[in-house]
Amino acid sequence: MTAQAGCREFTDLDDPIMFSDPYPRYAELRRSAPVSRVRAPLITGGKGKGYMLTRYDDVLAMLADPRFSSDVMRHDPVRRVRWLIPKPIALLTETMVTKDDPDHQRLRRLVHKAFTPKLVAGLADDITRIARQLTEQLARSGEVDLVSDFAVPFPLTVIARLLGVKDQDRDEFHGLCLKLTQSPPTSPRGFVGLVTGAARLTKLFERLADERRSDPDDGLISQLVRATHEGDKLSDREAIAMIFLLLLAGHDTTSNLIGNSVVALLDHPDQLARLRAEPELLNTGIDELLRFTTPVPVGTLRVALEDVEIAGTRIPKGSRVFGMLISANRDETVFPGADELDLSRNPNKHLAFAFGAHYCLGHHLARLEGRIALTQLLRFDRLELTVPRESLWFRPLVSLRGLESLPMRVG
Repeated sequence: MTAQAGCREFTDLDDPIMFSDPYPRYAELRRSAPVSRVRAPLITGGKGKGYMLTRYDDVLAMLADPRFSSDVMRHDPVRRVRWLIPKPIALLTETMVTKDDPDHQRLRRLVHKAFTPKLVAGLADDITRIARQLTEQLARSGEVDLVSDFAVPFPLTVIARLLGVKDQDRDEFHGLCLKLTQSPPTSPRGFVGLVTGAARLTKLFERLADERRSDPDDGLISQLVRATHEGDKLSDREAIAMIFLLLLAGHDTTSNLIGNSVVALLDHPDQLARLRAEPELLNTGIDELLRFTTPVPVGTLRVALEDVEIAGTRIPKGSRVFGMLISANRDETVFPGADELDLSRNPNKHLAFAFGAHYCLGHHLARLEGRIALTQLLRFDRLELTVPRESLWFRPLVSLRGLESLPMRVG
């Protein structure tokens, strides 16, 4: 029997329990089937089956291994009919996340200056102002949906400010972003909503990019259309694709982090009490919340460029492979007491931002937003659910882990 023939097939990836409480299943996989075959068309590029890694060390190694390519389109037969893919969706496949070196490094060099720790730290006052305005609205309401009333609009408003979206374009931007991010392509209607929202956003971004070329400001769109490195610069298409990447990566990650973190703290009242007593604990505690909640559960899809053996399983050349960050971040061989929230955990080498060459460029911003959002929410003496804990429902998405709603009473 070949190593590959003995590989277990995991068929429960779309089981409701994998959205509500997947951790026991992943723990069992780490013990008995660290590499398993799965059927997940939306993750495996339409090919149907792929290989899923669940142990920390295996996920870490794969993310840093050049034998696994991020440029899936280049190695997929679908490239032959790429012209059939709607333009706004095709744009999403042309970002640095889906490129290998040297293309990946070229794009990353052109945009990294906008995400240095110093520049991100300079956004703190604006981000705090946005969070305070939203929490003041929560205070006036008393009973709120923390997802729709805070966790969703907060990062959208921050992104609009970061991009330099003007006041007159703000409502259109917010509406189209919600249409795009709240339309998971799990049904024909959802896919149509995704394509429609992306197409309208593309037109808006193209208009804003044209305006910033002639009338630049300090926003990120201006920086992207003017970014240069050793005489190189982004093409118009690359600039628009980068704006899309910033929107999608910056919105859902932060939104899910906020909602999931509030629930995690309510589930661990001792840690919530520690945080109220020691607010500075959030400076490092945000990484524990990222590890514990893992708002983006799965790393970006890779394709094996040659036969590769992982944990005794042969992964054939051309296979789609993805690492479950959500499982790796609960690996008890790396994180003692992995299923417990410990805001003082140190070291904390979590993979919430992936690893290697494709380590999330916006990690400083995500941490800053998370810290500021939670700091402002913790100003409320009362943070309590208005529904039973077991009734909270996570969106049925493999690639994102976030709540549909979070009914709460604040004050």
